[in-house]
Amino acid sequence: MSEVASAFLVAVERLPRERYPATHSFNSAFGKLHRILQTKLPPHLLPLFVRLRAFCIRQVFTIETRVHINPTFRLLLSTRIIPPGLAFVAAAGSTMYALRYLYVNALDLLTNLVGIAYPAYQSIMCIEYGDEATEHAYMPENGVAATPVLDRALGIDAPNLNKKQWLMYWSIFGLLTTADHWAGPILRLFPMYRVAKIAVLVWAQHRKYNGATWLYDTFVRPLLPPPSTLDQAQQSHERRTNADAKAEVA
Repeated sequence: MSEVASAFLVAVERLPRERYPATHSFNSAFGKLHRILQTKLPPHLLPLFVRLRAFCIRQVFTIETRVHINPTFRLLLSTRIIPPGLAFVAAAGSTMYALRYLYVNALDLLTNLVGIAYPAYQSIMCIEYGDEATEHAYMPENGVAATPVLDRALGIDAPNLNKKQWLMYWSIFGLLTTADHWAGPILRLFPMYRVAKIAVLVWAQHRKYNGATWLYDTFVRPLLPPPSTLDQAQQSHERRTNADAKAEVA
């Protein structure tokens, strides 16, 4: 394998320097580093360095060959205003910036699609058919609970009509969106942040996991007062209201 790499490096030396300036520059830099490491690296590691050098030079050579096909780059070279090496670096840098821009914005678009499309559909179904589904579920006819409205509108695979699930989901989505707005530049420093956000949204909305419902039952519900306390407060308020009304009449 090292013999093939060495043969490739010898062939690179024969390339025209005017057409492949970046390849020659990288090869020259690696050559200087190779001469320095020859006296410092163990002999059995030198073939590995030769393979690494050949791999890197091959990538630069491939990119430079493809860039030469680009008509804009060829026009820059023909004007002789910009040095070929600088033109190659500018083309490579702008290409990497464009790819990074597409990567960032594509993930943002994918995050919004995943976080809004399916939950919006399920929320609409919950608004339209949630109450009717509850009535049919608890009013069986002839011993069999029927859901004709859902069967007609949605078929066999009925949606998740749990209002608690989708109200909590939109709360989670709002919190994540707010965090993106205020702390987005900091959060994006963490690798795979957007992928992790998409995974959290899928977990929160998927009917197999119902992550939003689990978060509500685990963290939010224990903080709320029991229903009996709310009933007592409501009854006390009604008694005070009735007493005030009677006092005004008297």
